[in-house]
Amino acid sequence: MRFCVIGAGAMGGVYGLSLIEAGYKVNFLDVNRDHVNAVKKNGFRLSGIGKKKVYKINISDNENDFKNSADVVLFHAHTTGTKSAALSAASVLKPDGYAITLQNGIGNIESLSEVLGAKRVVGGISYHSAALEDLGHVNHTNGGSTFIGELDGSISPRLKSLENAFQNALLSPQITNDILGVIWGKFIVNCGINPLCAVTGLRSGEISQNTAADEMQTKILEEIMAVVKAKGIKAPKKDMITYVKDLSSSRYNKPSMLQHIEAGRLTEIDSLNGALVSEAKALNISVPFNQALVNMVKAREFAVQQLFKQPKVDYEQLERLALQGK
Repeated sequence: MRFCVIGAGAMGGVYGLSLIEAGYKVNFLDVNRDHVNAVKKNGFRLSGIGKKKVYKINISDNENDFKNSADVVLFHAHTTGTKSAALSAASVLKPDGYAITLQNGIGNIESLSEVLGAKRVVGGISYHSAALEDLGHVNHTNGGSTFIGELDGSISPRLKSLENAFQNALLSPQITNDILGVIWGKFIVNCGINPLCAVTGLRSGEISQNTAADEMQTKILEEIMAVVKAKGIKAPKKDMITYVKDLSSSRYNKPSMLQHIEAGRLTEIDSLNGALVSEAKALNISVPFNQALVNMVKAREFAVQQLFKQPKVDYEQLERLALQGK
């Protein structure tokens, strides 16, 4: 079984390098040319959870380098680029190959299915966590389960084969006959933790230590669960609010959204709380706390990106121009 990882960032690095360690052939495709060049020059470093190794790998920013080579594509692309990355998946897959999305958020399966066809898509979600410490360096910060499932709930031979590969790679796979329910479960977790950390700078475990952040988290989760109930989705836990808050208070990693903010990158807010707001509008449900959170994350994105701009923004000049216009 030959793999191609699309999105060789933190999580893509953990999954791809773990499979290489288990003896599988893996290619990596990523749009960040600086990251690709760093890995080509120095290798791909994996640290954390008992890991410390540098791998020499096949990586490119051009899908034509891996055309028709993969039996399985592991889809870890940033959700803002899912549709364009899906075209890359179509290029690198063999005619009988398939893709599994391990991205956060909702709507990724639908975007992949539009390009590849639903029969060539497997659903997945990961409870591992990782950080891209530097170009070419991934830190596996927390272990967890990897849920995989066919969209129709069947237990197919390809699903069993993928389970075996992930088991060999120590990625703790679990097959489910309700992958959409599991994806929504992780969606609830991410929506209740990631954006709060992004706008406050708090780590997950620090939310419960601050009264304002803790109360905000509760309100956000109450709105999310109202939408989940209205859609008739069966959440994986009976009391998801308590589950998310307990999970949040026990983890001290930096969620990916906070990492993206600190790096001056766009976040996945549109596929998380932004998607929740869209679902709520369709159901005529008011979700003011989630709407406010989406707006704050987008404002924070803009503010941090200003800091990364070259040349630097001249705020004194902007103020003079603004005053002249009055």
